Amino acid sequence: MDLSFSTANARYVFGLLDRVSIDNLPFTVSMETEVGYVMRRDDTTGLCQQFSHEDLARLGQEGRIRVERDYFDPLAACKRLARSETSVSALSDRPLRRLTKRDLYCQVALEMHNEQLLTFTDASIKANKVELLGRVLERAPVDAPEPGPDGKILKCENFAKPPSPRTLRRWLAELNKFGLMGHIDSVSDRGNRRSRLTAAESSLMMAIARKYMSQDKPTIKELFEEMHLEFEAKNKELVEAGKPAMKIPNRETFRLAVRSLDPFQVELKRNGIDAARKKFRPVTTGVIATRPLERVEIDECTFDAQTLLQSTDIYGLFTEEEKQFMGIQFEEYRDPKTGKIKKRKAARWTLTAAICCATRCIVGMVLSRAPNSEAAVQLLQMIVTNKGAWSDAVGSHTPWDMHGTPELIVFDGGSAFKSLRFRMAAEDLGIAWEMAMNGVPENRGAIERFFGTCSGDLASRLSGHTFRGILQKGDSDPEKRAALNLDDLTFALIRWVVEIYHNTPHGGLDDETPVQAWRRLNKVYGVTPPPDSEMMRLCFGHERDYRLDKTGITVLGLRYQSEVIQNHLRRTDVKPVKVRWHPKDIGAISVKIGEAWFNVPALDTSLKGVPAQTWLTAVRHVRNGAPKSNRLNNAAVRAAILAIKDRNEKAMARAGLNLEDWSEERFMREEKNLLAGVEFYEPKAPTKAKGTLGQELPPEDDGSDDIDGRMDAQPRGADQTTTPAASSITFEEE
Repeated sequence: MDLSFSTANARYVFGLLDRVSIDNLPFTVSMETEVGYVMRRDDTTGLCQQFSHEDLARLGQEGRIRVERDYFDPLAACKRLARSETSVSALSDRPLRRLTKRDLYCQVALEMHNEQLLTFTDASIKANKVELLGRVLERAPVDAPEPGPDGKILKCENFAKPPSPRTLRRWLAELNKFGLMGHIDSVSDRGNRRSRLTAAESSLMMAIARKYMSQDKPTIKELFEEMHLEFEAKNKELVEAGKPAMKIPNRETFRLAVRSLDPFQVELKRNGIDAARKKFRPVTTGVIATRPLERVEIDECTFDAQTLLQSTDIYGLFTEEEKQFMGIQFEEYRDPKTGKIKKRKAARWTLTAAICCATRCIVGMVLSRAPNSEAAVQLLQMIVTNKGAWSDAVGSHTPWDMHGTPELIVFDGGSAFKSLRFRMAAEDLGIAWEMAMNGVPENRGAIERFFGTCSGDLASRLSGHTFRGILQKGDSDPEKRAALNLDDLTFALIRWVVEIYHNTPHGGLDDETPVQAWRRLNKVYGVTPPPDSEMMRLCFGHERDYRLDKTGITVLGLRYQSEVIQNHLRRTDVKPVKVRWHPKDIGAISVKIGEAWFNVPALDTSLKGVPAQTWLTAVRHVRNGAPKSNRLNNAAVRAAILAIKDRNEKAMARAGLNLEDWSEERFMREEKNLLAGVEFYEPKAPTKAKGTLGQELPPEDDGSDDIDGRMDAQPRGADQTTTPAASSITFEEE
């Protein structure tokens, strides 16, 4: 049943002497109009504000109005001055028991007075003492009062102890003058609360006590002994001067003096600002995100596991230089003890990750040997990309399809995220970015919590776990225990995130799993779609200068041609143009002519969606089949690309999680060493011979690659297997 309440007929009234607080902002009633009230701020500004009856009814229904009747009445001001402003309903424990006793005796006395059994004279009260006490005990609480510090029950809390006639008359007068507020006593203010130490003694003691706030972290016992010596030395001087000696505080007094220091200052001075902020920073609801990708937090950390710097699968197809750039090759270093050159066989990787704060889903991960801007840019690209290929590569049963254009990304002040390339890519995609304060991980609590979960749940399961600190590691040597290579690490990382983390109930989601939260919120709000292929090239591609000619533009041995660049070539002087190409898709490039960018496709349409690394690997293997030839058959290269996709598709997908290096240095090296002087050609199709039966085969080029004989070309030094068909090409690891 849907219940709704109307406020159209509600009408509130206020007195001219009332104080009205709306949302904790005090007002005085200035005047009443036909539509509402005009109220003046109860401060030095004197600003007026009008509230209609409808607004007041709505605010009252929401519990946002507080009325203090006759607050500005002189008599009420006198009462507030004479009595505490403590709310009677807020009393508890012993103060409430004392108020209850006073009020109960007053009510019974008034009741007997109305029955004409009691007058308020000393003789009448003493004569009816037994009747008064009996009626009070019948209504008194049954629980026993708490004993005082000396173990005795206070008379003011014991209902069996009636007051004297004079005290009863005083209670009745206070009730008549102040109401129930008159029964609030000042018992809690009794006693001498001043220090028994003189000003000189207290000053000397506090000077030693403040030494507790030090990074040396002295104990109270050590400081008490130091204080004792200071007092003895001071007393010796006073006695020699003929003055009385000072009293030395005992250990409990000194301990209370130390505990009276500001707790925040104590934690700050002894353990540092980070420990003090962590201990005293208030915990609230944190950043609230309601839509998927509304807020994405990114950060980087060193993965807590040593991994072998050797790999198999698709990495076996890479050259030694490519392995070195990817960081999967043994590292040479000089032993500080012996001075000899050794090879480091295991190392730790840097994990750069992104998390959606609304759903706690991981929307991007990149592994690199060290933090850098390219890893940050590749992470941003992974956020806007459907990651189904990664989950399929590890055999995951849960899809990893969380992608889209974020609304806001939050990162710390690391150099990778502050780089101009990263911020320009975010700006082009229309993503707002926010740089959180360094050293305050609470500002990025979601991603920091994920790293903690990853270290505790995933890294602890892997061989070569480095643990979180020296104490936890003990005598363990993670580098000697390392048994996983990069393939194993990427497999375990993707499988753990997609299958375990995304399907585990999350406390921050009210025990809902991240996958369920994404599905639910995505149906309600949806996400901004990712950029198109041309925008992906402009944002995440690499830019180089090329000179146009009649063959178009050649990038990594591939020719790109279009009518737009040919018109530009015919009508203007030949000048270098800026070209943007994307390592994940070499099927097209973007060329800047004037102030506009134009899409230029490759002449070989089969290369759409083919990564640059797959193209170079295919060219290398086909060229290894004919090392002395400078002409390569495009058909053989396309067959090699298909073979790589068929046999190494899963390994290539896992390799996409690692940082790819496409620096200018590597680009120039590939074009110089692999593609220099290489010419690609298309094989001629058989033609019909005139006046004869059958077809005439074109003459075989001396430098061409025989598709039937050389399609199974292996890297030099590998075992070769001859296969008759291009579709059965196999590659062996070096």
